[in-house]
Amino acid sequence: MIKIDQNTITRKESINVGFLYKNAKNICKLHLLTENNDFNKKIIDQNLHRPGLALAGFVDLFSYTRVQVFGNTEMRYLEQLSEEKIEESLDRIFNFNIPCVVLTDNNNPFPLLLKKSNESKVPLFTTSFSTTKLVYLLSDFLDDQFSPRITLHGAFVDVYGVGILFGGKSGI
Repeated sequence: MIKIDQNTITRKESINVGFLYKNAKNICKLHLLTENNDFNKKIIDQNLHRPGLALAGFVDLFSYTRVQVFGNTEMRYLEQLSEEKIEESLDRIFNFNIPCVVLTDNNNPFPLLLKKSNESKVPLFTTSFSTTKLVYLLSDFLDDQFSPRITLHGAFVDVYGVGILFGGKSGI
């Protein structure tokens, strides 16, 4: 039996938006819309966030450390607001240090959303995937990045179709 010392288990505490974009852009069909980006912004939560309530004014439980996903619901909500209310809603979101925003379903950003993203250096992406599909793919990617890892020295052998792991110190 192999005893695993809890100190040997590692877990990423964060990834930056540049890493996310480089490694997930093909999987998630991400297209960058902004020019003024801070790709060093940290994503410290593997879960995604749909900021509908924050856009409407409730930010007490706003999960701003997550990737923000604007789907059809968020975009339709913003569409029905006056220009002044759109600015108020977006200011509320961008006052937090959000890592990035992803628009799903090929939604086009409002000019004010592009402006706020560029001013805050928040990368703004779009994808052709539906919100459900993007959440599935991006959650899978982020789960993999934030999952616990351990490195063990050992060798696997096949004994009559049964795998056996011999573990121990290197060179033993």
